[in-house]
Amino acid sequence: MEKKTILMASGLMMIMLILSATTARADLCPIAVKYLLPCMAFLTGSSPPPPGAGCCQGARDVLNMATTSADRKALCFCLKNLASQAGVLADRAEQLPDLCKIKVPVPIKPDVDCNKL
Repeated sequence: MEKKTILMASGLMMIMLILSATTARADLCPIAVKYLLPCMAFLTGSSPPPPGAGCCQGARDVLNMATTSADRKALCFCLKNLASQAGVLADRAEQLPDLCKIKVPVPIKPDVDCNKL
């Protein structure tokens, strides 16, 4: 009986470790949204190019958070959802890296397949 309890506890610990590893960066989306708030006027077409310095710094900060493939995938899904909900113009989103002089590891397009990152 004691052996069974130890095995069950070990199994539960392994499951918890796996789940915590996959959700460890669940904070990425809210942080990315916060960093990109200064970009919203540019991204929605409310203000003309170029985006402001705060926007470019926020975009840099978001990119610096994407250190792993899992991070990039999570951010991709997050930003695609944000873009559709906030009315982000695809052409503005595609211009952002060039205007801010940043290199992004993922194409900024509405049809990007986040699962392939």
